[in-house]
Amino acid sequence: MVWRVKMERTKIIIDTDIGDDIDDALAIALALESPELDVIGITTVFKNVTARAKLAVNLLSMAGRSDIPVYAGIASPILNKVDINEIPCQYSEEKDGHANGFGKNGNDFIVDTIMKSDGDITLVPIGPLTNIAVSILREPAFKHKVKEIVMMGGCFYSHLSEWNIRCDPEAARIVFESGIPIRAVGLDVTVQCVLTEEDVNRLKTSHKQSGAYIPELLDRWYKVAKHLPMMHDPLAVCAVFDNRMLEFQQDEIVVETQGEFTRGQTYNRSALYWRANAEQSVIKAAKHVDAEAFIKLYMDRVCF
Repeated sequence: MVWRVKMERTKIIIDTDIGDDIDDALAIALALESPELDVIGITTVFKNVTARAKLAVNLLSMAGRSDIPVYAGIASPILNKVDINEIPCQYSEEKDGHANGFGKNGNDFIVDTIMKSDGDITLVPIGPLTNIAVSILREPAFKHKVKEIVMMGGCFYSHLSEWNIRCDPEAARIVFESGIPIRAVGLDVTVQCVLTEEDVNRLKTSHKQSGAYIPELLDRWYKVAKHLPMMHDPLAVCAVFDNRMLEFQQDEIVVETQGEFTRGQTYNRSALYWRANAEQSVIKAAKHVDAEAFIKLYMDRVCF
C-alpha cells in the first residue's frame, strides 16, 4: 500500500515592483515552481503600477497561470515624490500594452483577502512597502489577521540604505512597527546570491512553462543592466518555505526616516544595546545564507 501525504501549501500574496530589476520576475517564476506555495494573488507597487500589472499578467499568462489574479496597487510613496508614469525598463508597449484582466485597486484586494482569511496568508512584499503600510492604516484589525510577512528589503548588519526601504521609508516604518511577525531578507545575504553566465544561459533555454517569459525579460533588462542578476527577491520567496538556506536572528529593527544622510536605513538597535531588547521583537533578519545551495535549488526548480 502506498500512503500519499497531502502537502500543506502556504498561501501567499506577492507584492512586487516588477519591471525594473529582473529579480522580481525570477522570484515569481520560483513561486510558481514551488509546490509548497499557493500564490493567491499578485499586486504591484511603486511608480507605473499599471505597466507593472500588465507585465505580471503576461508573465502569468505565458506560464499557464492566468488563474492567479493581478492587481495594480499604490503608485506614490507616502512622502517621497516619484514619476508615476515612468515606464519600467522591462515593459514593452508592443508586447505588454494589450494585457488586461487585472484589477485596479491592489490595496483593496490585499485588505479584503486578508480580512476574509483564517489568518493563514503570508504577505511576500518584494518592492517598497506602500501597499502593506496603507493596508495596516486602513484596517485596524489587519495586522492581527496576517500570518507573517516574509520580505525582501533592508540591510541589518551593515550600514546601507537598501532600495525598497529607501523608496518609501515611512511605509517601511509603519510595517516594521506594526507588530506583524516579519522575516526580512536584506542585502546582508542577497548580494551573495548571484547567477553565473551559465545560469543565465540555462534560464534562456529552459523549457519550463513557468519561465516562458523570462528570456525576453532578461534581454530587455540587459539593455540597461551591466551586471549578472542578483537574486534578492527569489531568496525572499525561498525563505517562505525553506528554512535550510538562511539563518535568521531576532533583532529590534527600526527604520530611519529623519536623517539627512541615513533616511531609509534599517537600524539594528539590538546591536547598539547588546541585544538587550531583541527578545521582545517580532522581527527576524537574515544574517547568513548558503548561497550555493540556494542557487542550486533555484536552477533545479526553474530550469529542470
